[in-house]
Amino acid sequence: AVLQFGGLFGIGSDYYPIPWAVLDYETKYGGYVVDIDKSRLEQAPHYASDHPSYDDVYARQVHGYWGTPYPFV
Repeated sequence: AVLQFGGLFGIGSDYYPIPWAVLDYETKYGGYVVDIDKSRLEQAPHYASDHPSYDDVYARQVHGYWGTPYPFV
């Protein structure tokens, strides 16, 4: 999943890939909920455009940061 964060009205925001294992689906909200501290999110791997080069190395970095297993070992 990718969380858009920062900027103003979507302008200047960054995109933060977050492994599905970090998300919780909350039926009362009809969507996913994350319990992530703002400072932790700001330090997470992210990119500024909507077309990242999401390769194997970057995927391992994202999963390593969030402490989730990388699914394609």
